[in-house]
Amino acid sequence: MPARDKDKRRALTEEELNEIKNRLLLRKEELWKEIMEDIEEGAGEEHQNLVQLVRDHGDDALEELRESTLFSLIELKHQELQSIEQALNRIEKGAYGRCQSCGGWIQPARLQVMPHVVRCRNCQEKLEKTSSI
Repeated sequence: MPARDKDKRRALTEEELNEIKNRLLLRKEELWKEIMEDIEEGAGEEHQNLVQLVRDHGDDALEELRESTLFSLIELKHQELQSIEQALNRIEKGAYGRCQSCGGWIQPARLQVMPHVVRCRNCQEKLEKTSSI
């Protein structure tokens, strides 16, 4: 590991940890709100689309595509929620900020940008290279 990368890897301060925890909690709340809105909007549109479908027996494939797109978007948000929950659990257990691959500290700047990451940059790059082969 280059010396400059190693120097930047350290434990978060209490202040940094609290700021990240608050950001995670805020994002969690936003995601739940977005998911609920997506579901409500999708249900309303679904009802309207069913009425229209009965009228003209239109293209079912288009409706299926819309539903799968809606559920795909909700699934992506759900995956982010799970990552946030895992990060919050690591904070509570005192394990937040440690790379799950090498056990070293994840750079605070990386955690500020992506607070739910589980690997340091080097380990993530190795993982991505390995999985692309």
